[in-house]
Formats: sequence, C-alpha cells, structure tokens
Amino acid sequence: MENTATPRQRWALYCITKKDYRNEILSKEEAAKLIQKLGNPDYKKKSNRSLSSELLDYLKEHFDEMFGKAVKSLSLKSIIEDDDHVPEDKKKRYAFVGFGCGITYFKYRKNNKKAEEINKAANEFQYNDIKKMFLKKFTTKERHYYEKIGCPLEAIWSQDQNMQLAYYHTVRDFAKSKGIEMEIISRLD
Repeated sequence: MENTATPRQRWALYCITKKDYRNEILSKEEAAKLIQKLGNPDYKKKSNRSLSSELLDYLKEHFDEMFGKAVKSLSLKSIIEDDDHVPEDKKKRYAFVGFGCGITYFKYRKNNKKAEEINKAANEFQYNDIKKMFLKKFTTKERHYYEKIGCPLEAIWSQDQNMQLAYYHTVRDFAKSKGIEMEIISRLD
C-alpha cells in the first residue's frame, strides 16, 4: 500500500518498543504519532559529543575497576636467565614483572565506522590519558623501584597481557553499551 509506514518508521518503533512492527498494518501518520508518543520527540537530533569523548569519560569513570584488575600483574614476579648453553659464570639474569608480554587487539566488521572510531580512540587513550592515570597511582619511590629492576611501569602497562585485557574489556563494555560488537583477540607474544 502507498500510505503504509516506511521501513525507517518501523525500525524506529522497534528501537523504542522492542516490538517487531514489520507485519503490522500502520499508516505513515499512525507510525509518526506512535513514534512521537512513545519515543523521544528529539530522536532525530544527534548528540554533539563524539564517541571518542564519550569513551574517554567512560574509561575515566571505570578506571579504578580496571586498575584493580590490571594491577594484579604486578604481584607476579620472576627471573629470566640465559639458556643452559651459556656458562654459569656468564649467565645474565633479568627481572620480569607481570603475566607476560601480549598482543591484544579488536576484531570487528571493517565497514563499521563506529567500531573503527572506538578502536582508534582506544589506542590513543591507552598510551596517553589512561597511561598517565595509571602512573599517577604509584609513588615516585615505587616508579624508581620498577625502573631499577629493569621493568618500568610504562613498559608493564603497554606490554603486559593482563593489563591489556583489563583495558580492552572496559573499552568493549563501552562499545556494547552503544550497541557495537567488538571481539577481543589476545595472545602471549
């Protein structure tokens, strides 16, 4: 029929009510009235805030929870030494703090511009704003200790798989809250 509700109107009604309107007999006018009555009359207006700025606010808001998960890596301490083929008097030993060096990234539909924006912003924030927040949680004495043993906190934050996962899970939770699917891929390096 000519005057039936458009697919966009039916989609808007579904988003508002979570009821499937595809098979409902509705005129364009009826659909418009329902949308206005049930939904926000300003539903077409876009927010002035970008996803990146919303993500940064979300990360700051959930930082303590993320920090609590990430900092568990600092309790894992070990020593790495040269292989057995190196003579005992020439073996070098290195301090190692954390779960292990990891590579973590997101997998998402490549045509999803919102996921792409979140991924780009998340990478930037991980090594700037959020890293600074992470470092501020430690005293100067603690920071010098980790530098002295050869594991600066900056390196641990950037490389430890557990810390990466704590961060990426927080970013993924934000994406989910926006209806964006992002899968976390992580492996030891």
